[in-house]
Amino acid sequence: MKRINGKFFVAAFRKAAERLLANKDEINALNVFPVPDGDTGSNMSAAMIEACEYLDRTKKDDLISVLESVKTGMLMGARGNSGVILSQIFRGFAEGIGNRKFVSTKAFTEGLLKAKEIAYRSVMRPVEGTMLTVIKVIADSANEQFGDVEDFEEYFERMEKVAFETVEKTPSLLAKLKEAGVVDSGAKGLAYIVQGFNLAIRGELELEGPIQQTPQTIGSSTERIVEIVREELKFTYCTELIVSLYDTENPEEAAEELKAFLEEMGDSIVMVNQNEFIKIHVHTDHPGDVIEKFLNLGALQKVKIDNMKLQHEHVVGIQPKPQERYGMGKKHGIIVVSPGDGLAEVLKSLGVDHTVKGGQTMNPSLKDLYETINRMEPDKIIVLPNNPNIILTAKEAANAINDENPEKKVYIIPTRTVQEGISAMTVYNDDMDTDELIQEMTVAAESVTPISITYAVRDSSIKGKKVKKGEYIAMGRDSLLSSGKRLDKLVQDSIKIALGKESDKEVVTVFYGSDVSEETAAKLSEMLSSSFSELEFEIHSGGQPYYYYLISIE
Repeated sequence: MKRINGKFFVAAFRKAAERLLANKDEINALNVFPVPDGDTGSNMSAAMIEACEYLDRTKKDDLISVLESVKTGMLMGARGNSGVILSQIFRGFAEGIGNRKFVSTKAFTEGLLKAKEIAYRSVMRPVEGTMLTVIKVIADSANEQFGDVEDFEEYFERMEKVAFETVEKTPSLLAKLKEAGVVDSGAKGLAYIVQGFNLAIRGELELEGPIQQTPQTIGSSTERIVEIVREELKFTYCTELIVSLYDTENPEEAAEELKAFLEEMGDSIVMVNQNEFIKIHVHTDHPGDVIEKFLNLGALQKVKIDNMKLQHEHVVGIQPKPQERYGMGKKHGIIVVSPGDGLAEVLKSLGVDHTVKGGQTMNPSLKDLYETINRMEPDKIIVLPNNPNIILTAKEAANAINDENPEKKVYIIPTRTVQEGISAMTVYNDDMDTDELIQEMTVAAESVTPISITYAVRDSSIKGKKVKKGEYIAMGRDSLLSSGKRLDKLVQDSIKIALGKESDKEVVTVFYGSDVSEETAAKLSEMLSSSFSELEFEIHSGGQPYYYYLISIE
């Protein structure tokens, strides 16, 4: 094939979406920090799925209409930095193709070069060793090395090879990847997308007929793509248990026995020891057998079982209620992203008009933020992303609103943690001048010292500090503070490290997560009050997943 049209691009894009979703969990696991919140694969998948849904709705199959649907759908579905950058890659590709009805390999290369340009331009400080590097290398390789290749089968074959070779080189380009012992997740995701295009072109050549005869490409609706991915899932049930051991004298021995058993039962195994308690996470087809095994060793404290095949059907998530309006009668509308119901209640009590569900592993899409901003009654809107991976999405949503409606003005305060967002809201005063209010809230956000307590899902090294799989870890704003096997001691140590020699801090607020009981949190508060007599401690239910405690020091 020497020319491709809109029909083929639909086929190739659907196959690319299928390959990305099939490898979503692998991409999620390629997280630089060994915390259980990798979500790059989910964010990229959300953008691809939204674009597929736009393709489902379009009744035209000419290349111009197809690329417009993909470009718009990907932008609306973009979640996190990886989703936004991916959407910009396809936006640039669409601009590079222009008004062509058919595309040769030479024209396809022009699209890739424009994709590279737009993607790099969308990031304030481009970093090599990422998805950006992959689009740059494949674009430059196509331009400099594939110039004499006219057949798309060879063209895509060589492009896939270059993409995966570039992924393997990312640790040599980015020190934190090398230290963590992983390749870049976004880069790997983009390589799988390229692989989808290569598989699509092979499918047509093998059939020796029109591309629409390929059942897993042009004939695939969004629902069919999800079904294909469901069929590729190795295990069905995500099973989490907390067990209080009968034998508290030999917890390590019990843990080793359980690990061997779990390796036979499934994969994605995480086990955390905390005194007499053991928490496990495993993907398996037999959760009942896992429960029975644990009942022989202790008393179940908590059981959570999710059907992962059903979860694949909810990549895009729940949108806000269509008729609801926010911020009625106010000068400034306030939108924040919150990872837990308890945190959302605290934020609302401080004056927030609407909280968008989101955080690590559940970044809201650009569409989520865009539609929420559009439902704000005030014409001045302040958005607190509360996560570094949501800031770019929020800015793109704000740009889209500001371009469409000049009367509305959207401001982004780039909060990186929910603790910063809460601190910003403590100084919120709707009567203030807008510029003065933005300044006050920004200063307040920067003044808080945040700590996030979770656990390591793999062995790792972070800036020279060794972390073992299963250990509890304490993260500061941008770095590892401490790690250890005792959760309460780690909290105490991390506060001590975060305080350093500062003497002006007075209040520590602790938000406990969904895996921590109220009783356990109260005991921790008593211990901390005793250890830090000069500080005042407040404790609240945050309801956030993955993170046992989110701590603010002010």
